[in-house]
Amino acid sequence: MNTINITKKWFSIIEILVWIFIFSMWIAWVYAIISSTLRINDLNKNYIIAVNLANEQIELVRNIRDSNYKKIQKYNMINPSSNNYTNVFEYWKKYKIENNYSDTADFPIQVIDITDWFEQWVDKLNWVSMQKYIICIDSLNRYTHDCNNPNNKKTKFYKYISFEKVTHKEWTNQIDITDAYLVTSKVIWYIRWYHEFEIKSIVADWKRL
Repeated sequence: MNTINITKKWFSIIEILVWIFIFSMWIAWVYAIISSTLRINDLNKNYIIAVNLANEQIELVRNIRDSNYKKIQKYNMINPSSNNYTNVFEYWKKYKIENNYSDTADFPIQVIDITDWFEQWVDKLNWVSMQKYIICIDSLNRYTHDCNNPNNKKTKFYKYISFEKVTHKEWTNQIDITDAYLVTSKVIWYIRWYHEFEIKSIVADWKRL
């Protein structure tokens, strides 16, 4: 009789241990699914932010061109409200571009060239060269390059635009199209590793082509 009771007790302990093991595996499986879902959602959210920031930069360049048209001046002038007709977008140069919300701004889009040396990649993230085009968030939750303001919070996003010549090949000759430029809008972010997104668009002086 005692032997039977001991055997039953051992069976009960084994059953409990098996149940605990199965329950633990189930918890680990659920946690893995939730963790994976959150990670994917986070990646998608950051990708959507990058796409919107890149598209916005292209649209700002087009807005500058259209504003130049209204003032009947060079389509590639950086500041349509300025009388400096030599201040135009240059090939192979990198620029920061964003909306200018200041009440004293003479034009609602601000363009600043990235001076000195330019670098990018994961090992340069904390270098001065990349800090030049890092993005911050102001008190109104707007993205801005003004990270000198102590009230603005730094993000892990970086963005810039650059310009290249548009070329056309005829037979063996390569012809530069002078009334257009190829704009590259690039966004970099370092959240769960290093990521890049860029789009290219031709902005042409279509009124004069």
